[in-house]
Amino acid sequence: MRLSRRRLVAFALATPAIAGAEAAFPWRPISWLIPSPPGGVLDIGARLLSQKMSEVLGQPVVVETRPGAGGVIAAEACLRAPADGHTMFFGNFATFAIVPLLLPRIPYDAERDFRPVQGIGASFNVLVCGAGQPYGTLPELIAHARANPEKVTFAAGTGSGQHAAALLFAQASGTRLTHVPYANFSQMLNDVATGRVDLVFEYPLSALPQVRDGKLRALAVNSPARLTVVPDVPTLGELGVTGAELYGWSGIYVPAAVPDGAVAQLAAAAVAALGIPEVRRLFDASGTVPWAEMDAVRMRTQLAAEIPRMRRLLGGIVAAP
Repeated sequence: MRLSRRRLVAFALATPAIAGAEAAFPWRPISWLIPSPPGGVLDIGARLLSQKMSEVLGQPVVVETRPGAGGVIAAEACLRAPADGHTMFFGNFATFAIVPLLLPRIPYDAERDFRPVQGIGASFNVLVCGAGQPYGTLPELIAHARANPEKVTFAAGTGSGQHAAALLFAQASGTRLTHVPYANFSQMLNDVATGRVDLVFEYPLSALPQVRDGKLRALAVNSPARLTVVPDVPTLGELGVTGAELYGWSGIYVPAAVPDGAVAQLAAAAVAALGIPEVRRLFDASGTVPWAEMDAVRMRTQLAAEIPRMRRLLGGIVAAP
């Protein structure tokens, strides 16, 4: 097809502008889609990181909470956006490696459709119960749960890291627990404190205020070693429950077709944000280890290993009636 002279001139004039726009990334505000409700640990951490990233990038990084379906809603929204680097997804091991075991018809492939940008952190949970429960220690809880199979309940968002932590704990401790799904994390903690639900594996940052107020009782942490934020709380391993250690990792992801230059700039901004003292303090309080060294290559390797690992660990459990 032959182009008219007018169209050739118009294309020639437009090409430098397009190239300049690509070179000047970002040229508009960046949306960061978070798969959790407002006020949760992920939301708080992302908003703090986004402030520093905005300074580095010269454009606002706007956090948008899109909770639901174990992160699938936020992930789909990211993939529907233009693949120009202006929409990011707060991806994590639960959304990419656990939720597919629970919801097999997910409309995307994490490894094929997403591109890792930069790791954010690895976090652990503290197991808490209401202060009014008849058990005051982990061994007492396990004895109670074994004597009352399926009657002890745990709260967790479906497909979340807390969900996986509870399933692994039940498997390792020889107990049969019943899942009570939650979408509202603050309501989840309140219901555990009042005894409507028995247990929850929660981020220390969220649980500790009610532990200090005497409303919740901390029984154990699911980390290999004690957490500095709760040094008096023993690990599951110390109390004889082995094989239930679990860390949840998270990172920034974009659609697979986002250009290299945009990914590099987003990664540099994220690394800069992870280095500021305020972020470090928040991560320490939430039992999270910053992952500044976890670049895109390592993130891809991490996800490739995590998917079969979760399938081995949880496949039989989540498929069981």
